[in-house]
Amino acid sequence: MSQTAPKKSSYKKLFSNTVIFAIGSFSSKVLVLLLVNVYTTYLSQAELGINDVITQIANWLQPVFTMTISEAVIRFGLDKAYDKKNVFTIGNIVCFAGFAILGIILPIVTVSGIADKYLSGYSLLLYVYVVMSGLKLVYSTFVRSLEKVRLFAFNGILTTFFTLVGTVLFICGFKMGNTGYLLSIIMSDFLSVVFLMFAAKLWRYFDFRHIDTEVLRTMVQYSLPLIPAHLLWLITNSSDSFMTTHYMGQSANGILSASYKIPNLVATVYLMFGQAWNMSAILEDDSDDRNEFYSRVFNLNQCLLYILAAGCLMIVQPFTALWLGDDFQSSKMYSPILIYSSVFSCFTTFMGSIYLAAKETKRSMMTSLFSGIINVGLNIILIPTIGLYGPPISTVASYLTVFIIRAYDSRKIIPFFLNVRKIVLNNILLVAMVLINVLQFRFDSAAFSVVSLPILFIAVTVMNIAPLWDALQHLIPARIRRIIERLGTKRLIILCTAALAALAAAAALGIFTKGIGLYVLFGLLILFGLFTNRRVLLLTGGAMLFLSGWIFGSLALGAVLCAAAAFFCALATLRAADVLTGCVMLICACTAGYGIWHGIFCLTVELLVLFAIYAKTVVGFIERVLFKNGRKRKKKKKRKKAVS
Repeated sequence: MSQTAPKKSSYKKLFSNTVIFAIGSFSSKVLVLLLVNVYTTYLSQAELGINDVITQIANWLQPVFTMTISEAVIRFGLDKAYDKKNVFTIGNIVCFAGFAILGIILPIVTVSGIADKYLSGYSLLLYVYVVMSGLKLVYSTFVRSLEKVRLFAFNGILTTFFTLVGTVLFICGFKMGNTGYLLSIIMSDFLSVVFLMFAAKLWRYFDFRHIDTEVLRTMVQYSLPLIPAHLLWLITNSSDSFMTTHYMGQSANGILSASYKIPNLVATVYLMFGQAWNMSAILEDDSDDRNEFYSRVFNLNQCLLYILAAGCLMIVQPFTALWLGDDFQSSKMYSPILIYSSVFSCFTTFMGSIYLAAKETKRSMMTSLFSGIINVGLNIILIPTIGLYGPPISTVASYLTVFIIRAYDSRKIIPFFLNVRKIVLNNILLVAMVLINVLQFRFDSAAFSVVSLPILFIAVTVMNIAPLWDALQHLIPARIRRIIERLGTKRLIILCTAALAALAAAAALGIFTKGIGLYVLFGLLILFGLFTNRRVLLLTGGAMLFLSGWIFGSLALGAVLCAAAAFFCALATLRAADVLTGCVMLICACTAGYGIWHGIFCLTVELLVLFAIYAKTVVGFIERVLFKNGRKRKKKKKRKKAVS
């Protein structure tokens, strides 16, 4: 009993943390996907390419000038042998020292004009971007080391909201283009740091008087090898962007950047698990059942990734047509290869957690070296030869190589089980799906792909669903498990099929009516919620109106529809505060999305509607005021006559 109890608690803790991180990450990642339509609508190919390059530069500068100290913060912050005050204070000292050095170097680079091709006049914003993102990373990582995972998740949701507000304000409202894009991220990161400082009371962990130099040296020794390791991974991820810009220009890089949007779904889901797994790998490093724990978790991880990647490969073509602007439709030729590469990217990240937990960061650096060399070398050869197919192919080759090396090397530290037969079979099916997606443009075989891709997806799902279902049954709460058992397998399958059919029908209705059908449907849902006095239906209808307006129209349309729904719901309650709030929301949405004249028109319509509803009250008020004034005048006249 003593051996099984910790094992169950380890799995449950990993599962609960994954769910919490998923809640925090899901909103931000969904926002990124939904904002693709905004960026590809309001920004040109060249602007999107410049944004991608600036973001990549920031990603390169951050690990160098923060010395990847955030990795040391979580590793030593979770270790009970170290004082958390020391860990957090050292993390801040290293960060601000790096920011000071960057503040000296960046102006020199700007004045010299060395990097004008890449910085494009955004040096100051780039500096603020790096500072805020570095601080946010360290502070949020320390909150994780305090095991305040709910606060971490809520901060993710809050940051998402701030990013959305910044995007509407700077890009849609003020039409600030690239500057608005950077400002929206800077603002959200700054507010996130302020929120974490007060919500987690992080000021209590500052202790500059009692800095342990031994801990400082240990943390720096741990994080230093991670700088080249991180940079080598960035070479793998961002050399595609820089080398595409060099060989083919900003517009081609904009297409490549758009190609990554749907593949990032796979990485997004893994990130939700990876944050929880990183904590579990550190906490379980000394446990007795460590090897079995790692084996089972890797098996579940690969099953989920195979199904997720197969699902993305099945829907990549219609999703690209729906989400991306007309100028970026050619990205669907390259996305399938990048989806496949993301599977091995997640595998290597999983195995990298073993190095971090065992404090073998030098091994992480050495294995990452192969990735950088292969990626850059193949890009130099392939981009001039086969164009935009070069970066995705080089990315697959580099990740696959590192996966093979780490699968061999990491098992020397922790000998977890790898089912080679399962890996080979799943990869054969995924490669077949990639080839069907890519070759359909050359051989005009769209009809064949419509039939074959769902069949292959079902095959991948059947091969991998059993371990996931078994784990889910053991991890979900007993109350939900009893409901599932009562329903039975057949009813559960019917319910899932009906839900998928309803989702497909809603999507078809939206596509064929260009969103109008969904606006009517969710409007009726809101009306039904008003009549039945069910707040859940009101909130669901408002949220779905916003999402459908965003997907089939624009972000501004989604905001206006949601605000209009709130305004009419407020009218139904006839509460003055609610009506005023609804009026302000609708005016702000119209003004930010479509300009000042639309806001004035909206205000006029609102006044007419309010007058029509409150006509009796308004007329009665005017009559009372007029008659009251008339009576006062008569009384004054009578008094004057009486005095005279």
